[in-house]
Amino acid sequence: MKKMLGAVAVSILVATAVSAALSDGSGSTTSTHRSTAKTTAKPAAKPAPKSATKTLATTKQPITISITSRIGHGNLVVILDDVPVFNEEFKKPPFLISQTTTWDPIQVSPGKHKLTAKVYSTKGKTYLSGVYDLDVSKTKGIELRVKMSGDKLTVEPAS
Repeated sequence: MKKMLGAVAVSILVATAVSAALSDGSGSTTSTHRSTAKTTAKPAAKPAPKSATKTLATTKQPITISITSRIGHGNLVVILDDVPVFNEEFKKPPFLISQTTTWDPIQVSPGKHKLTAKVYSTKGKTYLSGVYDLDVSKTKGIELRVKMSGDKLTVEPAS
């Protein structure tokens, strides 16, 4: 026990001595060095005009996606213009007949898009929707609901 206390005491003394050696007397152990070489700093670039910044920030709109399904456990994949942009798992408690699951919005550029949905059930079955023509506004997001009815999968605006 005495050896352990002695080792701790030595460690504390060494740390205190090193700290004091590095200190500039102000209690700070951070040292600052100034170069005597002349620097030729270039002026900072001008910030973008506020209107341009606002335009860039609003180039995409939120698309909220939800699914209403009787499937107990599956995966929803949303494909936008032939590119998968969303892939999320969903589960329904066994005692419910149907459940709606809603996720955080994805960001989509304004304009016309082709959207399809695929559902993969954990029982090995795949469901595919028809193509949904999505027209994203420059100023407003959209809520879409994927619905399963039997073997049919559809995409429609959420009501």
